[in-house]
Amino acid sequence: MNLDSRKDVPATTPFSATDPTSYNNATSVSVYDSLGNSHVLQTFYVKTGPVAPATGNGTWDVYATSDGTALPTANIGTLSFKSDGSVDTAATTLPFAISVPVTSGATTPLLINVDYTGTTQFGSAFGVNALTQDGSTSGRLSGFSTGSDGIITGRYTNGKSATLGQVVLANFTDPNGLQPLGNNAWAETASSGAPLVGTPTSGNLGTLQSSAVEDSNVDLTAELVHMITAQRNYQANAQTIKTEDQIMQTLVNLK
Repeated sequence: MNLDSRKDVPATTPFSATDPTSYNNATSVSVYDSLGNSHVLQTFYVKTGPVAPATGNGTWDVYATSDGTALPTANIGTLSFKSDGSVDTAATTLPFAISVPVTSGATTPLLINVDYTGTTQFGSAFGVNALTQDGSTSGRLSGFSTGSDGIITGRYTNGKSATLGQVVLANFTDPNGLQPLGNNAWAETASSGAPLVGTPTSGNLGTLQSSAVEDSNVDLTAELVHMITAQRNYQANAQTIKTEDQIMQTLVNLK
């Protein structure tokens, strides 16, 4: 975020989350306890020292509340800045560790680390430029996809994703020596050799393509010609049987 260096120290002291005149800016983010319950963590920024031309620094106290309730330690840390507007890492220890008591039956306290790395103090309006957090509510598996490397990635209703497993491929020294079991299943034999198992794209193994039907591995034109030829042969044989039947019927009538 950026904290406005032009702001003055608040006129009202001490800090109070219910008194906007006691802080300069505030923002909030959702955090989650061990049961997936959501809590609103609100942080407040109070300027405590102006930018001094001689030393080129500025300081801001950071306060926090959870679900509108003050934390046991309201002041979670102090941000100090250099004359170029960047955080003074020598005077500021990051991240700020917050201990949030929860009454939802989840693990308490909820421990949160707030990292202000990249925060600046420039002469421009306060604003949150980026916000990331690694917590989430509970979720259920809503779908999955398989990559070309065989890795199966699951998607959950809370927007998260996770690796569920990986499909491996097997090759044989003599694939023609496999024993057919039916229903597109094959079994290892002494002729085929032991399976050479590996991940897709490794060695001489191919890749996987999900949500696709395997194309035919035969020459469709040649097979169509063979089918027409077989049909004509069948018709010719049928005519032969018909002719033989007619001759037999004629012989019977001669009696």
